[in-house]
Amino acid sequence: MEHELVCQTCGSTHDPGPYPTGCPDCRAEGTAGRLEVRYGTAAVPTSAYPTPGPETSTPASMWRYRDLLPLLRPEPLTLGEGGTPVVEVTRESERLDVTVLVKNETQNPTWSYKDRLNSLLLSNAVELGVDRVATSSTGNHGASTAAYASLAGVEDVVVLVPPDTEAPLRAQIRAHGADAVVTDYDRRRPLLEELVDRGWYPTVNVTDPYAGLPYSYEAYRTVAFELVDQLEAVPDAVVTGIGAGDGLYGTWKGFRELASAGVVDDPPRMIGVQPAERPAVVRALDEGAETVGTVEGPMPITTSAGGTSAGDHCLRAIRESDGYAYAIEREAIEAAIRRTAREGVFLEPASANAVAGVEAARTDGLLAQGETVVCLGTGAGVKWPEHVEGAVGTAREIPPTLEALADAVGSPIEP
Repeated sequence: MEHELVCQTCGSTHDPGPYPTGCPDCRAEGTAGRLEVRYGTAAVPTSAYPTPGPETSTPASMWRYRDLLPLLRPEPLTLGEGGTPVVEVTRESERLDVTVLVKNETQNPTWSYKDRLNSLLLSNAVELGVDRVATSSTGNHGASTAAYASLAGVEDVVVLVPPDTEAPLRAQIRAHGADAVVTDYDRRRPLLEELVDRGWYPTVNVTDPYAGLPYSYEAYRTVAFELVDQLEAVPDAVVTGIGAGDGLYGTWKGFRELASAGVVDDPPRMIGVQPAERPAVVRALDEGAETVGTVEGPMPITTSAGGTSAGDHCLRAIRESDGYAYAIEREAIEAAIRRTAREGVFLEPASANAVAGVEAARTDGLLAQGETVVCLGTGAGVKWPEHVEGAVGTAREIPPTLEALADAVGSPIEP
């Protein structure tokens, strides 16, 4: 789709490009400016937009909306990302007296919603000549970057992960052909920045303050588009965990765009959730701050969304939508993992955090009785076996006898 890039700091406009350190004009002045896509005035066909109505329809992939996306190459790099199901967590709905739905992003190709981002991001980057890719990740984003870079034929791919990243994720990154390198959590970004200075393309932000990457929000708009296609009506609220905030902001941007185009009447409230140990966005909202500061604290169970800060665009989206953000304790997250898994959806802690956030919003009065809320289930629990152990326990080893089995399951084995 025809577009240009507009700096949200200085207002300058730029042609499409990768811009790994944000606005070049701001960079020349020694700061970081966030570039955002602004679409052209060319008419968009009516068929490009989702269609709200009583009949549900699940798109085959996010590329059902390619006419609404800033794709620079003739065909996208795709593994079938998007088109994920929406399922009701019925017992949670009954418990809280609201309709609780989960947008199950664990069914993306590498089992997280990062596949939406990397499909578009690397499609454009490779088209613009990128041939070396590096990223810093706790796991999901690194695995997704590795998969799509491999699909593009990029041979030099480095993923910097912290010691907290578990073995399944490290193996997944290597399986997709990238080098998974374990190093200090806080030193990953400076190291990645050094690679960028040497010509490597990062698939995550490397600037301070946060500038992001020009196309990193755009693919998440398709979450909003799909929800409108899939549901009878726009949900009253969408809850998602906050990492950098790109997913929350991109989803909001999608709904805002649909409202502006007259496709929907009112966009939903955006509700962010963070671990209680590092609630930077929550604090900014409570203090009425214009920027998200930093909150230091112990590493939470939500490692894949456990940063000490986030982008200001996330803060703005929450305010514009009349939403809010909540800090969730570990015990509530673990309880949400169990409850959601027992209805068939096994979420990682950072995703189960969103489900736990429904109760917080309901208690706070942000969600009213009978409303509908969608939780973004952004990543799969199977990738984090040690992190979910406190929620689900461990399997017992027994001798192969009925007596031992009865003892292990805590009930007699009837004849």
